[in-house]
Amino acid sequence: MVDIHITGVHFQVPDKVKSYIHDKLGTLTRFHLGLQKLHVTIHQAEKHGYRVDVDMHLPHGRDVIAHDSEETVYSAIDVVSDKCASQLRKIHSREKEPQRVRPVMPMA
Repeated sequence: MVDIHITGVHFQVPDKVKSYIHDKLGTLTRFHLGLQKLHVTIHQAEKHGYRVDVDMHLPHGRDVIAHDSEETVYSAIDVVSDKCASQLRKIHSREKEPQRVRPVMPMA
């Protein structure tokens, strides 16, 4: 299970939104087993809309960041969840593919 820390900036995060975040982002470990912690920050825009930032903490000090701005907080969470999954899939596939080895040319 991944540890999720949720913070609101100029926005009081209701329990309903917190449970929605846990439902959407709690399953990201299926894309990368090393995912340890998530830090979710929700900003309320000055004019309208919401911005959601997600900091994903991977092993060996690697941090991955995804963010999105939308009209509703739920749609911003949906989009940022898809971005997180895409980034984690890309990182996982890079880690699993063998590194290319340049063939050694015999010297004549």
